[in-house]
Amino acid sequence: MKTLSAIIFLFSLAAAAFGQDSVMTLAGQALVSGAANGIGTNAAFSDPAALVVDANGNFFVADSQNDAIREVTVNGLVSTFAGQLGIPGAVDGTTTGAQFNSPSGLAFDRSGNLFVSDTGNSTVRKITSAGAVTTVAGVAGTSGYADGVAVGALFNSPLGIAVWTNGNVFVADSGNHCIREISGGVVTTFAGSPQIWGSANGTGTNAQFNAPCGLAFDAQGNLFVCDANNDTIRKITSAGVVTTFAGAAGQDGTNDGALAVARFRSPAELVFDQKGNLFVADSFNQTIRKISTNGIVVTVSGTAGECGTNDGVNGAGKFYNPYGVAIASDGSLVVADTYNELLRVVLVPFKVALQVFGTTSMATVSWDTVIGKTYQVQSATNPISAWSNLGSAVTATGLSLNATNPAAGGMQLYRVLRLN
Repeated sequence: MKTLSAIIFLFSLAAAAFGQDSVMTLAGQALVSGAANGIGTNAAFSDPAALVVDANGNFFVADSQNDAIREVTVNGLVSTFAGQLGIPGAVDGTTTGAQFNSPSGLAFDRSGNLFVSDTGNSTVRKITSAGAVTTVAGVAGTSGYADGVAVGALFNSPLGIAVWTNGNVFVADSGNHCIREISGGVVTTFAGSPQIWGSANGTGTNAQFNAPCGLAFDAQGNLFVCDANNDTIRKITSAGVVTTFAGAAGQDGTNDGALAVARFRSPAELVFDQKGNLFVADSFNQTIRKISTNGIVVTVSGTAGECGTNDGVNGAGKFYNPYGVAIASDGSLVVADTYNELLRVVLVPFKVALQVFGTTSMATVSWDTVIGKTYQVQSATNPISAWSNLGSAVTATGLSLNATNPAAGGMQLYRVLRLN
């Protein structure tokens, strides 16, 4: 598979462009709900929801309608990590001796413990690296709203979950329209007006949400929220100040552009990549969106309003209510394509930048990469001339590469091919 990004360069002009996207199926069988373990398309899921990746690059999936947590190795081998496939319950225990009820949210802490929003049980569960499952907050089978000692606190359909570096756990308490915090065995309301939906910005419980879903921290400790029924992305500072980060409350749509201009439709989960870009599973738009560090929203994969199972490049890939998103250790994006019953790998359009140095003829092409992928830079003197390789093909070992043309001069056309 070859994908490319091209830039036309007039001497002493700096420019940037984006290449094509690519969608590939990692595991699962399209539109087939099941509970099989195995490699790749021999495995089966039932409405996979949240995704996270561990320190070894393995993925964990909240397989919601299978009432289990599945593990997917980097080579696509799917197994059951915790819970009993297709058997809902609230039992604590070890690995497949435990039971869950429609788990939807996942997050690791720094010690390798996996926290689970056990949505159907209205609880928060913890799975140690050894597979021991315990209930850390909420009362199984009892939904409601109550702060206090964690094991007596009440939640209502908790969805997204995130853990800050100090070990505090934050939960999108969707049915209560607020964000809860678990710290030191006590549950408090961090932001949002409990049991009152709305879109007001403000501090702490003066703010309002409407069925908040995914949660993700940035490096500065700000908590970002997919406010699903408001069709917006919200930002909460560490002091609890809530603002609308992207989109407009009550105005769904597909617009790309600046933060205030962009529109979403029931965004689900979200994740930051290693460079600070925020990726959003824009669920009802059937697309994956990217909010770059310069505050611009773009659609990187999928076609708005079009469901499908297609893999492919340059917009050919299709989704069906994508929900979970995670960044793989190689820098690629993995998506839980919920209604397609698939895990998909997305190679997002890679940015290519061009820079010249003073009045010299030297030009440097730099671009974002996926580790393990091979790239070839080519140049030409005009759009109809033959392309020439600029150096040898290079396999990425990091998240960016560059190549220099020491004698560019005049008009030059550059392109970067991804060869695999």
